Amino acid sequence: MRKAVIALAALTVLSAPAASRAEEQDLNLKLGVGLGYSIPFGDASKGEKLSDVAAGEVPVELELSYRFTHAISAGVYGGYGFGLVSSSSVEGVKASDVIDSITTWRFGVQGEYEFQKLGPAIPYAGLRVGYVTESVKQKNGGGTSSASGWEYLTVLAGADFEVAKELAVGPFASFAVGQYTTRQAAGGSSESIPSGDRTMHQWLTIGVRGAFGF
Repeated sequence: MRKAVIALAALTVLSAPAASRAEEQDLNLKLGVGLGYSIPFGDASKGEKLSDVAAGEVPVELELSYRFTHAISAGVYGGYGFGLVSSSSVEGVKASDVIDSITTWRFGVQGEYEFQKLGPAIPYAGLRVGYVTESVKQKNGGGTSSASGWEYLTVLAGADFEVAKELAVGPFASFAVGQYTTRQAAGGSSESIPSGDRTMHQWLTIGVRGAFGF
């Protein structure tokens, strides 16, 4: 019982500043647009480092959330990533010599929590679960191959700075953990990646997000 009282008291302290913000505005929807730079880690599949294919990625993301309480919101997101082809050599062949372009599509659901305002900034943290498809276009008419799978968990954090009425802009960082489960060779059909060849990979993203409440 004592632990429950302590937890309730802590929740009240966290909620009080956010509640005052909710009284100032009655905005239920939030539209966000983010732009960043992502660094790859881990393997795309067994024996194939993700960084041997992509040196990085420039993601553009759009999110729409509904505010359930003064501090808690949840919604959906989607994004497009422009991949930067790696210049690393594998068995004497550079990825940049054979790959023309890399594109990524993401979509999923997310939840977000706003913390107590610190000066001009409103810190926030969130979680995401989504699905991703990465397409690799080969040079010299080699066709396009792809790999798809889940980003099981993305942890993100940032801060919003109000720049105009109902408009905030600020930095964010996120770390995504995912795994490709299906693949399609150029000109072939989609197939499941054998469980023994599946590996985990990660993306670290740093960027800026604009959020508009309405």
